[in-house]
Amino acid sequence: MKRYLSLAVVALVVAAAVACQPAQAGLSDQDKAAIKKLCDDAATMVNTQQKTDWAAYVRLYYAEDATVLAPNAPPVKGRAAIQAMFEAFPPSSNVKFDPIDVDGRGDLAYVRGDYAMTLNPPGAPPIVDKGKYVEIHRKQADGSWKSVYDCFNSDLPVPGLVIPTSVMAADASPEIKRLGDIVGTLRFDGTFKPDPKAPAGPLAMTTTCGWFTGGTHVICRFSGTMAGAAFDELFANVYDVKSKSYAFYSVSSDRTNVVGRIAITPGTWAYSSEPMVDGRPAKSKWTMSDLSPAGGAWKYELSVAGGPWTLVGEGKFVAVK
Repeated sequence: MKRYLSLAVVALVVAAAVACQPAQAGLSDQDKAAIKKLCDDAATMVNTQQKTDWAAYVRLYYAEDATVLAPNAPPVKGRAAIQAMFEAFPPSSNVKFDPIDVDGRGDLAYVRGDYAMTLNPPGAPPIVDKGKYVEIHRKQADGSWKSVYDCFNSDLPVPGLVIPTSVMAADASPEIKRLGDIVGTLRFDGTFKPDPKAPAGPLAMTTTCGWFTGGTHVICRFSGTMAGAAFDELFANVYDVKSKSYAFYSVSSDRTNVVGRIAITPGTWAYSSEPMVDGRPAKSKWTMSDLSPAGGAWKYELSVAGGPWTLVGEGKFVAVK
């Protein structure tokens, strides 16, 4: 009995001691003002520079170990990676950060706000964007505040044509199910010749594929650069029940459209078509081999006007999680 009484007394003493501790105050007005000034200084840096010094911007605004959670992209961690992300954006102007709610405890603060800016893509009309953000800031050893987590997204709908996607049909045949081998995102690297006689240049492309509404066709977008030139292609992969064969239909940014066949065997997809090259009939073969959940190898071959097959591109591809 004494033992239980002693435990009860100890519990009451501890509870009383905790209750008597003063509650930790929120951020001081001085700290809130410092964080709001940081937002203003960052916007001013972008708006007043002919070409934004993103290295200086990142040093001003972000901690060394900061992470940016941008929409439609994986997390970007560390100042070097954040700088590279901003440098890939179109030039910006009329940038405004409006921190609506700023508070916190100790050396941590949260910021909820709105942003607005004008993006100026080269050769295209300006885009006026507005959205919202939530950030976590941490007070540094020198007394300054830096963002350690930055999450933002636009209020505007996704620009351009949106392709509706779905899942594979529940009653899909074994042949249709095989189209699922390429559903997901693949990153392609290697070399490519825009012309069989031209020197090879680097290729960096990404393919994103998904089941089209109805779940029986797979739609893909192939975009990036080939030999230094921007390239974009949209193509559909289908299984034709009547001919019991696979086909694809594509349109490309180089103003070509192609209809071709797909030969699918375990671990290999081979796309074949008969395009026109410099006004002459040709045959092409784009082959993805060693296909696995992790990636594989690719090559592109071309035969012009009945000539020999020429290797015009090759490399590797990996799955992007």
